[in-house]
Amino acid sequence: MIAHTVAFRDGGEWLDGLVVGLADNRRLLAALLAEHLPAVRYRPGAATCLAWLDCRALGLGADPAAVFLDNGRVALNSGADFGTGGAGHVRLNLATAPELITEAVRRMATAVA
Repeated sequence: MIAHTVAFRDGGEWLDGLVVGLADNRRLLAALLAEHLPAVRYRPGAATCLAWLDCRALGLGADPAAVFLDNGRVALNSGADFGTGGAGHVRLNLATAPELITEAVRRMATAVA
C-alpha cells in the first residue's frame, strides 16, 4: 500500500517519460520495419508496451519467433502462445532502449535474408 501511495503521489514525471519513450519506440519500430522488413505488418497500439507483428507474409510458418531466435539470435514471444489466431505472429517488447529495437530489427532482417 505504501508503494502504491508513493507511485500515485510521486510517479507522474516518471510515467510521463515512459509514455513519451514508448511512443518514440513505436514510431522507431514502424520506420525500421518499413525499411528492413516491409512484409511484416504492424499496427501500433496506443496503450501497450508490446508490439504485435504479423510475419505471415515472410513464409516462416506458424512460429516465426523460432526462426528469429535460431537464425538471428532475437528472442521474441511466439504468437502461437497467445491462441490460435497468433500463428505466424510474434510479440516484441517496446519497453527497452531504442538501440536494442534497432539491433533486433536488423537481426530479424538478416535472419530472413
